[in-house]
Amino acid sequence: MGDIWPYGPPKYATFAQAAAALAQNGMDAASAIVGAAIGTAESSRDLTVINDTPATGDYSVGIWQINYYGSLDAGRTAAYGSPEQLVTGGITPQSKAAVGVWRGAGRSFTPWSTYNSGAYQQYLSQGVGLGSVAPTTGAEPVVQQGSSSQAVSLLQTDLNILGYGLTVDGVFGPATRAAVVNFQAQHSLATDGIAGPQTWSALAAAVSKSVAPPPAPVTGPAAPAQAPAGVDPGLVAAWSNLAEQTGPFVNQWLTTLNTLR
Repeated sequence: MGDIWPYGPPKYATFAQAAAALAQNGMDAASAIVGAAIGTAESSRDLTVINDTPATGDYSVGIWQINYYGSLDAGRTAAYGSPEQLVTGGITPQSKAAVGVWRGAGRSFTPWSTYNSGAYQQYLSQGVGLGSVAPTTGAEPVVQQGSSSQAVSLLQTDLNILGYGLTVDGVFGPATRAAVVNFQAQHSLATDGIAGPQTWSALAAAVSKSVAPPPAPVTGPAAPAQAPAGVDPGLVAAWSNLAEQTGPFVNQWLTTLNTLR
């Protein structure tokens, strides 16, 4: 039969929502981004789609296409609810099921064909700077100590990319507030511990910079193949030998300097 929508029309989650939901259910930040990319490749992040294709052994549900076909049905219904419950429950039960399958595979995505084939990789770029992605209202999320939401998970994920080592649990506690205050101080923002539009914007810029590819090595002109007219060949040979010995160290120093600008 192929794709069917027995429990309602297509309904899509954003990449950020998919990644945050996985993180909230215990997936580490880097894996959550991969998981959201897999969901994009599997279903375009469609919450309601079911792939009903017996010929390929599929009765696969939702964003992450959790398969209930044949002997899988009883176990997955017991663990995650029926296909109808998974569809109608939305992103929360679907992400729990995806994390359960991931953990069951030894914290691996090998149960998904789009991971094994590499099809998910083209969508990974959507995970850069997740904290800058606004919620579906279109407004910048304002979160502070006491907040508990997917936006907080996104905030924690981006802060971790910058090295803060937070637990991505969607709960804005004292550790998250301390990290926000530290980040704000480093970026000349008001150190109020509240992640509002200015903090989100600075965070997105910092994350984008941190994941940018390193600058290409700086190289100088090649030594002449032969001595120019009127120049002592011995002098050219000595210079070439010096350049050969010191060139790599100079290039390494210039590259390091560029990364610190």
